[in-house]
Amino acid sequence: MTSSYPVSSYRTLASFSRIQLLYFLQQRGTMTVGDLAEATGLHHNTAREHLQRLIGDGFVTCRPERKDSKGRPRMLYSAAAGPDHADGSIRAAKAEAAERHGDQVRRMLRVEAVIHSPLQRQLDALDDHLDGSGFDARLEIDGAVGDRVHLHECPYSEMVKAHPEVCRVHFGLLKSLLEGTEGPLSADALHPLVEPNTCVLDLHRSDVEPAPDVQPQPAIIYHGVSGL
Repeated sequence: MTSSYPVSSYRTLASFSRIQLLYFLQQRGTMTVGDLAEATGLHHNTAREHLQRLIGDGFVTCRPERKDSKGRPRMLYSAAAGPDHADGSIRAAKAEAAERHGDQVRRMLRVEAVIHSPLQRQLDALDDHLDGSGFDARLEIDGAVGDRVHLHECPYSEMVKAHPEVCRVHFGLLKSLLEGTEGPLSADALHPLVEPNTCVLDLHRSDVEPAPDVQPQPAIIYHGVSGL
């Protein structure tokens, strides 16, 4: 399946208006455009335009309200969550494209990696999302404290200073991404700006036993290449 989804999500997420919409959808659940316009202070048409951009990037879903009476049903908007195997799914297309890209890079670099495993698929999707969102990500594998992703050069740091909820939105996106790709990784916590321009994402890995007598080593994530 092919899809023409945007290469980069940075421009979508760099808009505070769109971050606001995501924030309320993540916190309150399903809402109408009227609800969202009231919550954010945006004009209905402006909110609707931003929502279409978020839908186009796979961050928001939309469905008509079920009703028995006549008349045009209201559209209900939700933050994207969970696996989506529907035909034409933007999130599924993005995950597949990230996996293909990771495979291509691994072949070029002659990297030995587990390809087409749930874990590798999640790492590819995570890398693709973070790269497209403007982060420089480094994966740290530590048997004592767990797996972590260090997010350097946060492109949203100025927005975060005025609006700390931006970090909560990004954490919600990362949780949804890992849940949607159906693997052993899940997002446990995000620690914003633990160092200048650096955040840390704690990951939980289930159903994966560490190999015996192997010391965990840090690994660079770049386009799906990882030492996991």
